[in-house]
Amino acid sequence: MGYKKRRCNISAIISTLTDAIGYLNALYEADSVVPTSTEEDYLVWTKLFNISIGLWEMEEGVLWKELFVKLADAADGTKTTTANTYTYSVPTNFRFPASGYVWVGTAPNATAFRVLRQEEVQLFQNNTEKWCYFLMDGTPTLEFNPLCTLTTGHTISYMYYKKATALATGSDTFEMSDPMFAVYYALSELKKEEGDPTANAITTQKLEAMKTRNSMPAYYQHNSFENFTESGFGQ
Repeated sequence: MGYKKRRCNISAIISTLTDAIGYLNALYEADSVVPTSTEEDYLVWTKLFNISIGLWEMEEGVLWKELFVKLADAADGTKTTTANTYTYSVPTNFRFPASGYVWVGTAPNATAFRVLRQEEVQLFQNNTEKWCYFLMDGTPTLEFNPLCTLTTGHTISYMYYKKATALATGSDTFEMSDPMFAVYYALSELKKEEGDPTANAITTQKLEAMKTRNSMPAYYQHNSFENFTESGFGQ
């Protein structure tokens, strides 16, 4: 085992499962013979990467920017309306809605349907306004107000928060901003019995760095209101 005090450049950019296998092999085995997709090491390491993805996805108190997506980009989920149909499937990776409105139609003539909370729906039973809700049971669906008129062929648009995607093939890509978190998590698990805390410490650092990056505002974007009175506004 050649990890010892040797480490690859921890700032290296990786994106695919193949990249991660190669880096973990260099860190753990310290040789150039990378395991193939049918070998035990490859399979075990892939499982460890996917465990790290699950831990990243469910990190307490964090909504990762990488997991906010559009219905239009999903592989499945109903994307157009059908006349007299008020129940529509959502993508299989759907976790919860990320917008207060669902749009039906094409801009600039799209129609906004306000998203209600499930517990509010019974208060609107006789209401003919444009509203909808996501029924979050075992198989979530998008439900439109049955007292509204829907016609065939109009585009359905909304944002949602997705489940993280597990890795299966070498070309599959990580969604997290720093996939080296997954590499060092796997390394820490492989070296757990050796009592070496180095990889675990780096894993924690990388997760914290991703959380910091996730909460940072965009450039030139204020995270508080300016004091307009200083420039004469409102005086």
